[in-house]
Amino acid sequence: MQRRPPFLKLLALSVVMLVGASPVAAAQPDGGSPQPYPASDPVMAGLVAARLVASGVAALGITTTGDAARTTSTRALPACAYRDIKTRFRNLSQWRTTLVDTRLRVGSSYRPTDLVSVGKANIAGSGQVRRIIIDDLKAMARAARKGGRSIAVRSSYRSYTYQKAVFRSWVHSSDYKRALKYSARPGHSEHQLGTTIDFRSATSQRAPWDYHDWATSRPGSWMQKNAWKYGFVMSYPKGKLSTTCYGYEPWHYRYVGRALARKIHDSRLTPREYLWRHYESAS
Repeated sequence: MQRRPPFLKLLALSVVMLVGASPVAAAQPDGGSPQPYPASDPVMAGLVAARLVASGVAALGITTTGDAARTTSTRALPACAYRDIKTRFRNLSQWRTTLVDTRLRVGSSYRPTDLVSVGKANIAGSGQVRRIIIDDLKAMARAARKGGRSIAVRSSYRSYTYQKAVFRSWVHSSDYKRALKYSARPGHSEHQLGTTIDFRSATSQRAPWDYHDWATSRPGSWMQKNAWKYGFVMSYPKGKLSTTCYGYEPWHYRYVGRALARKIHDSRLTPREYLWRHYESAS
């Protein structure tokens, strides 16, 4: 591990590094890495190491460009690439079908107006989520406890500004090219939607990415089998790098509502594939 400077100093230094940065090819995690997150943020620390262990994937050729024109003439899922295209469903009321990935984004002004503490769902952990997910989150947490598989929240809503700081810290820790490998650029993170949660085991403070594979733990296994019943889908399942564009994250779940979650589950597609095919690319 490399020593990390204080958060504010890290931000200032990374801003300088970003100036004049040029678009570069990028790849997904495939080796060891220092901790990129701000020293003051224990929630984020260790995420990269987990991706490296869990994914073990080959490099992808990824490029960056400015805001590009949308093409909806084909339903073919785009290859993984870093672009800055405004996602089609970017209003707060369209939260179920909003697709953000390495290509598609929401703007800096995208901020849910109904954020509440995760504690309202009687689940351990901290942070905020949209009020619309509280009832199902509460039901899921209760069912997990009843089954002896108690879950807790590790990370939840992240603002555009916060994600910007996270990405800049990556740049400072390594360089712009390496930052693109391991961190979502601001506007491209599902956490900004306010409906995405990184879960952990409630009986331990251990981060889910510190496990060899959190899905093999009792709470992780329960989530993998049952989360969809309560409206939550795993965004980045195992072995799906070419379609999700990110490494395996068995702790990262996005809420889309019970009806849509069932459709995604039954389709056997990843959330990105399903949302692209049925919404984003639809005429």
